[in-house]
Amino acid sequence: MLLYRYRSLYSYVAIGGSLIVGVMSDTHDNVELTLKAIRIFLENNIDTIIHLGDIISPFMPRFIKGEIGDEEVKIISVLGNNDGDPYMLAKLFNEYKWILLPSPSVIELDGIKVYLMHGFNGIDFTEAMARSLLRNMDVEILLYGHTHRYREERINNKLLLNPGEVCGYLTGNPSIAILDTDRLTVKRVGVK
Repeated sequence: MLLYRYRSLYSYVAIGGSLIVGVMSDTHDNVELTLKAIRIFLENNIDTIIHLGDIISPFMPRFIKGEIGDEEVKIISVLGNNDGDPYMLAKLFNEYKWILLPSPSVIELDGIKVYLMHGFNGIDFTEAMARSLLRNMDVEILLYGHTHRYREERINNKLLLNPGEVCGYLTGNPSIAILDTDRLTVKRVGVK
């Protein structure tokens, strides 16, 4: 069951069933590494993938859908600061029955509230904002991108996670994460 409604400054989406989710960010039109990341998720039987923004071009969802094929995989994404054609991205997401949200948004995964955001301004600002939001909001998990740097941190028994960049452009160390929302555990996976 999907519940989708807007609240003041964020979206709220409730999704039932999936406790293990794939988390990725900052693909920046790197088709090869993005498809490798999708294959890793599929090999791990992930049926929900969260993308934290900077998909960039509308051709990327087409490549991702081609890799996924007929598999029943939900993709939830927030827009990033470099996503250049949000109208066409939204059209494709709707066509594939995926969910494209503004950043920030709050979703609920099997009863767990998850705050999703891309990021704002520079690295230090984004990381400080993410920590502050997690401390002060009624969510168990905060996922963000933008900085291209992997970060996993616990704050007041809550999880702060940036899966790093898929594109590998800034760090040379492309990565994704596999998140168990029930246990709040994370497995970082390199994408080579």
